[in-house]
Amino acid sequence: MIGRHQAHVAVASLNQTVGDWEGNDRRIREVVAAARDEGVRLLCLPEMCIPGYSLGDRLQRSGTMERSWGRLVALADATGGIAVAVGLPVLFEGVIYNAMAMLADGKLIGLAAKENLATGDVEYENRYFNPWPHGRRVELRGPDGTVAPLGTQMFDLPGLGVAAFEICEDAWRGIRPGSLYALAGAEILLNPSASWFSIGKHRMRRRLVRQISLEDHCVYLYASLLGCDATRLIYDGSLFVANNGRIEAEGRRFVFDREWELVHRVVDLGEIRHVRMEEGSWRGQLARNYGGEFGEVPPTVRLEGAFGTDQAAPPPPPYYLPPEPEHPDPSIRYLEDSVFSGRPIGESDLNHLELELALSLAMRDYVAKTGVPSCCLALSGGRDSAMVALLVNRMYRYSNPGMSVEEVRDLVSRKFLCAYLATENSGEATRAAARAVAGEVGARYFEGGIQEALDSCEETVSRLTGEPLSWDNPRHDLTLQNIQARLRGTLIWTVANLHGSLLLVTSNKSEAAVGYTTMDGDSSGGLAPIADVPKSLVKLYLSWATGFHGLKGFELINVMEATAELRPPGQSQTDEADLMPFPVLDQLMYAFVQLALDPVEIFRRLWPALRDHYGGDARAFAAHVRKFVRLFCIAQWKRERFAISFRVTAFDLDPKTGFRFPPVQAPFTEELDELDRFVDRLGPGAGV
Repeated sequence: MIGRHQAHVAVASLNQTVGDWEGNDRRIREVVAAARDEGVRLLCLPEMCIPGYSLGDRLQRSGTMERSWGRLVALADATGGIAVAVGLPVLFEGVIYNAMAMLADGKLIGLAAKENLATGDVEYENRYFNPWPHGRRVELRGPDGTVAPLGTQMFDLPGLGVAAFEICEDAWRGIRPGSLYALAGAEILLNPSASWFSIGKHRMRRRLVRQISLEDHCVYLYASLLGCDATRLIYDGSLFVANNGRIEAEGRRFVFDREWELVHRVVDLGEIRHVRMEEGSWRGQLARNYGGEFGEVPPTVRLEGAFGTDQAAPPPPPYYLPPEPEHPDPSIRYLEDSVFSGRPIGESDLNHLELELALSLAMRDYVAKTGVPSCCLALSGGRDSAMVALLVNRMYRYSNPGMSVEEVRDLVSRKFLCAYLATENSGEATRAAARAVAGEVGARYFEGGIQEALDSCEETVSRLTGEPLSWDNPRHDLTLQNIQARLRGTLIWTVANLHGSLLLVTSNKSEAAVGYTTMDGDSSGGLAPIADVPKSLVKLYLSWATGFHGLKGFELINVMEATAELRPPGQSQTDEADLMPFPVLDQLMYAFVQLALDPVEIFRRLWPALRDHYGGDARAFAAHVRKFVRLFCIAQWKRERFAISFRVTAFDLDPKTGFRFPPVQAPFTEELDELDRFVDRLGPGAGV
């Protein structure tokens, strides 16, 4: 009788690649076989794991639909003795749906489709899919003639329990299909996801999964994709098995050492059944459900076979102990032993470590999946290029946890090229810093002067135009700065081409916001790893990484002011003098882009916190608001041309994903005039 209320369930993450039909199929089969070997009877795989995700317009090709279905039907032969949920697009009545199929004992049992499409920000599912109307159930005939029920339905696995789907975004809506399934009798809710990473999002997912399992008195299985599937979005591979408000199993995130991760658990459905029977409010909702208040009760497909287990669920933790977790983030605890030599991860490490892991994983996948043999970088001796260099090192470190630090450095020296390209405007401090960073990360390092080439370029332009270029002429300032940056761009591209390397861009999010970058100069390259990282965070991350990883070679970087070093040394150029303090700029960016505030509202929102910084000078702050807004609008054409980047923060500036902004527009002229009038009315020393 020990197995009467026991269910052996599992979730798995997969590092898939769009259109890699054979590879995606192999990874699915491997994890299904591994789950079966562990005695698992129900396995939930991620959303859209057969074709990979996101497919973009490749989704609308008939070949994508046919191959996805063909792989699904063929996968049935791998499901002897186990039920497996697998994701794919399906075509019905001439439109595409985001679906999950239930395979079991060699058969396709049925499919469910996503009801709430992720649309907005970086998500464009409404461009491709139709939302499935809750309550509808139809007969789907696949391209090969295979027939299966599609729609609102549950699956009764004899000896295990009743299961139903809510797919990714379905769980994040106020009215969830999962709750309706739970009231209709589903004891196990499966959430297959392709939920993209941003800093801190995993903790939100964790709370969500716990809360749903508690409110619906269910076992909740959450499985997400892993890796950088089709560039820009990163999947961290979150995996949870929750039971009535407890996380009973959690998988490793940011897995570098294999292509999938499996987490399995024997859970006790007896607890769920008892709570549902005992709780009056649950019984009240149940009566309303069967009275038709929430629509028709979905039908249940009863599977053939036996899906029970003889294994017992582990006992719950003592009720008098604090609730889990015992670690700030159980999903990355494994790194303490495998990579960090026993060093514990603290709460204050999480945001920086997540950022590092996400970008390292994204770069690793981009390089591996595109077949790039090596990377190349122009080291300036500043923070941005130092951060990119460190991420390359960490990419190889996390990919090879069994290697020593020196072995990783040796590997990096064969896979990573850096160059410091000096002019007369370059300082000895940045040269020393660049050399120290290259030595710390293990890069192959080139160093040389390019002043002779720069002089030749300037002389050529002067002869061509008949106008001698001079720093004494204020009109030539920007031209003379840009010619240096573009010459460096040409030379570092040449070094990259010579070695068949991927050139990495060092531009950060703050510079992208205001266009503080030279097109075809420091913006040159094929991949921009930190384009979604604001300058303030670059500084904080490097300070953290220097201490956490013990990076002596980065100490010179952390004490220098940010400078482009494009003007003559006597002009003491710094980035913040050219622009404004980066903490101010980054707050303005958040208010203008993410909060969509107009200039006056930005002033109202931020002035109380920044008043002391400006010594009470409201006009000085208003001038920075004006400068930011105008530069942001003018710089859109530059953002349209930036290299591929990765999303890691709450919002991005990428015009191909999360932020569509017109390159040609009136740059908030009336709104900025309104700001000036507002500040004029304040008077000296007035509050807001």
